[in-house]
Amino acid sequence: MRVVEALLASGIIVIAMIMTISLTRAPNPYSAKSRVELEKYSYDFLMSLAEQEVFDKAIFKSENVRDDWEGLMKNMLNALLPPNILYNMTVYNMTEVRIEIGGTNTTIVVHKPLGTVSNASPEDFRIAGEAAGADITYTTRRRWVLKIHLELARR
Repeated sequence: MRVVEALLASGIIVIAMIMTISLTRAPNPYSAKSRVELEKYSYDFLMSLAEQEVFDKAIFKSENVRDDWEGLMKNMLNALLPPNILYNMTVYNMTEVRIEIGGTNTTIVVHKPLGTVSNASPEDFRIAGEAAGADITYTTRRRWVLKIHLELARR
C-alpha cells in the first residue's frame, strides 16, 4: 500500500514540475527576433533596389509608365528573393492636388496606386508564421514621387 502511495505522490510531483516549467517558460525568442529581422530585411531590400535605380528601369519607359511593369517587377522579385519568402509590393504615385476649402487654396498629397505585384494571396499572409513590411518614398529621375510598400512573409 505504501508503494502505491509513493508512486502516486511522485507522479503528482512530476506533473506539478512539468506544469510549472511550461507555464514559466519564456516566449520563443526565435519568432520575435525573426520578425524584426524580416522587417529589417524588407527595408534593406527596398533600399538596395532604390540605390540601383531599379524602380526607374522597371516601372518607366522614356517618360511614361510601362504597360507591363508588374510582370518585369514580379520576375525580378522572384529571382532576387529566397523561394520560401512570400511578397506583396504595392507602388503608389504621390500626386499633389490643389483644392479650395473655404476660399483658401490648399495642397494635399494623394496616393494613387500604380499597381501591385505579389506571389501570394491575402490568405497566405494570414496563415504565414511571420510577416513584416516596410515603406520607402522614392523620387525617380523623371521627378515622379513614388511610395513603395513591401510586405514579406515566411512560408
